[in-house]
Order: sequence, then structure tokens, then C-alpha cells
Amino acid sequence: MKKRTRFTILLTCIACFLVVSPVLVFYSMGYRLDLEKMKITLTGGIYVRTFPTADKITFDSKTSEKPAIFSNSVFKQSLLPNPHTVLVEKNGYYDYYKTVTVQEKQVTKLENILLFKKNIQFVTITDQAQSPFNNKDKFLIKNNNLYYSNIIENNILTATQRATPVLQKIIAYDFQNNNIVWLGTNGFLYKSDLTNLSTEPVKITPTPLKINRTGIYKIISNNNNIFINNNGNLLVLDNKKGELNDFYSPITDAKISPDGKNIVFYKDNAIYLSPTGLTLEEKYSLYKSPDKINNLVWLNNSYIIFTSGNKITISEIDYRGNINSITLPQVMTLQDNEEIIIKNPQIFFNPQENNLYVLTDKTLLVSEKLVP
Repeated sequence: MKKRTRFTILLTCIACFLVVSPVLVFYSMGYRLDLEKMKITLTGGIYVRTFPTADKITFDSKTSEKPAIFSNSVFKQSLLPNPHTVLVEKNGYYDYYKTVTVQEKQVTKLENILLFKKNIQFVTITDQAQSPFNNKDKFLIKNNNLYYSNIIENNILTATQRATPVLQKIIAYDFQNNNIVWLGTNGFLYKSDLTNLSTEPVKITPTPLKINRTGIYKIISNNNNIFINNNGNLLVLDNKKGELNDFYSPITDAKISPDGKNIVFYKDNAIYLSPTGLTLEEKYSLYKSPDKINNLVWLNNSYIIFTSGNKITISEIDYRGNINSITLPQVMTLQDNEEIIIKNPQIFFNPQENNLYVLTDKTLLVSEKLVP
């Protein structure tokens, strides 16, 4: 081989190295060429975790991956910062499909996906003592006074204790930690120690709420937040100033998530979600139904169950992109092949057992575990 030829080959190799090396370096750093936008950009990723473990997770209708044997998650890397689709499939379960936007140098997480069986098993309960729809509150309000109720747990009380008001001039109440929070007929919000209700209550609000004697009031609280449904106007307590501020109106009811981070509220056929403690501008539309929303419960911190007309629907609260939801069959086939038609159902979810109770036309049903 001539010296000139060898020199040409050497120059060619050096040129290729100078061209390819930066490309490989930038590629290893996460840079890609976006052909649609015709620019070089950093990539991101999508982390998907499901319960139970999925059979297959497909990204952008092209690449399918399966979680490892001892894992219920998949991490897809090197995705351009654009909208991407995720399809989660498991045999015998409803599919989960979502479009999410990936950002540069960020991981978009879908880590609380629940997969639901297409055929959730229900059985009937004939013992009405097991019904969660029976009144099991320790207290009840009668003539604006708070009394001990007639539940079994209160049988140890004397007749005098049952006949004596625990608190007087009260409109609504709820529990917060080891305290009872209550709204007085004078419009002030109070807090009392449950272990010693005879002590002087703490006045929470310095300014009274105007009370309508024929109005309907409900306190919705958890360990850190207090909301009041004031005749369809949802108020929130400013813990620092002790003021009740408008949160949203009108509503039928509202429920705080188990972890206290979110609140859902509904009116007529629409359901909304907002992180607790934020203003009206941070509300998000979750669901709109052709029928009126009747009642709603939290399944866990990421899913709700609600009824509308004769339907029972389970929905995620992840408002990024499309919102996944499933509607249970209106005709349920029980284990003994008996068919039950669902009509104007009431629902209750037991988070300890992960069972859904359904009361329909005086028939009480309970499901198998909805959450693994």
C-alpha cells in the first residue's frame, strides 16, 4: 500500500472520529434529533408501575415491554419531549391507556395505576347487622343538641348519660385527630377534646358565619384541613387567620382524600378535584356524566368510586391527559349465577378489607378485594 493511500486512510479515520465522537458523546448524554421540530433536544423518560403487575406495557403503539419477574414496573428512557402514549394490558383486566407529555431531563411517573378485573365478583349479604349503611356514628344531633347514639358501643352508658346532651346549640360536627370540630348555632366554629367534652371548647373562628335556620351544613375535615358545606357553598378554613373563605360554589358534597392532599367535590353531573389549601384557580375537571352524581367515596389516594343514575364508576384522579375510568356492569352475575340488576345504588368502600359494598333495591352486595 502506497504511503499516500495510507495517509488518506488515516485522515479519513481521523475525520470520522471527529464527526462520530461528539455524536456518541451527545447521544450518551441524552441528546437526540427531533425530526419533526428539526432540532437537537434532550430526552426524558416514563416510569410506569401497576397493581397488579401488567402482562405488557406498550409505548407509542410500537415498543412493548414486560415487567421483570419480581417487579411491577417498567422504565422507558430516551423519549423525545413530546406527548407519548402508554397502553397497559393484563389478561382478564380492563386496559389502561393514557397520553402524557415528557419533559426534557425529567421522568414522567405513572406509578399508581390500578388494573381492575372485567368480572369483579360480588356476593349477597343477608345479615343486615353487617351492613355499613346502618348508622354507626357515636353521636347524633337532635334539636340542635349532640347526644350519644343508640349503637351497640354506647350500651355501656347509663340512661342519664344518653339523655344528657354532650354539646348544646350545635348544627354540624366532624372529627379531627382526637377532637370533635363543630359549628354552633351562633355561627362560630369550635373544637373540643373527645376524651373530655366537659372542658371549655376552643373557639376556632373569631368571626361568626351567618346561619340560616332552615339551611343544611356539613363539616368535612381531616387532621390538617377543615371545610364547611354551607348550603352548597364550600368554605375552607384558613388555619393561620382563623377565617372561613369561599372555596367553590355550588356543590352537593365534597370528600377529602385519605392522605389529605386532595379534595373532590361534585354538583349535578360534574366532579372536580383540587389540592387542599389551594384556590379556585387550581381546580380540575375529573368527570362529566349524563346522569346526576349521587354519591362518591375514595378508593385510595389515586382513585374514586361514584354513582350516577344506575351506574357505578371507578375513576382515577390523574388529570394529566385523558382520565381513565371503568363502569361496572349494570347486571351483576353472582357466584351462584344469580343476576342482580343495579338500580339507584348506594356505595361504601371498606379500606381495611378493600371491599366495595353496594346497596341496591334492598339487596346488599359486597365485592371481592378491588385493590391487591
